[in-house]
Amino acid sequence: MIHIGLAALLLVSPGYQESYVGVASPIARALHTAYDIPASVAVAQSVLESNWGRSKLSADERNYFGFKCVTPTSPGPIAVGCARYPATECVPAPCHPVDAYFRSYASIDDSFRDYGRLLTTSSNYAPALPVRHDPDAFIRAVARKYATDPEYANKVIRLMNLYDLRRFDS
Repeated sequence: MIHIGLAALLLVSPGYQESYVGVASPIARALHTAYDIPASVAVAQSVLESNWGRSKLSADERNYFGFKCVTPTSPGPIAVGCARYPATECVPAPCHPVDAYFRSYASIDDSFRDYGRLLTTSSNYAPALPVRHDPDAFIRAVARKYATDPEYANKVIRLMNLYDLRRFDS
């Protein structure tokens, strides 16, 4: 039940950013050990995608990266289910509202583990793997397929800089 405690803590705490980083950084370091991807990028992306763990998707579904289900009934090998949420899609343009199915996880750890698995096994992110030891280059390569926002990589890099997240890569 840590997800309930984490969500409640982050909703009321004035230092929710530090609290979130304190929870996410050890998980991201374990992710770095298991998948050899930058912990700094994992923390920053989870911050951006989950609004510091305060989004409904992260609080209710323990989904910290906004991963969708493969189909409405196929969550993938780590997630435990799929949940329907309203979303906005911009491909094809123009942007329009849709109902999308997002992955539900048993824990924050499983959400991060699925992130590591996906980034290291999907052909979409293969160009990022040779630069995985350069967090800025890594997120720039990942962002090409991960997000439609042309500023996505810059936003992640700003978070890494602002909160000194590269300290978790060593």
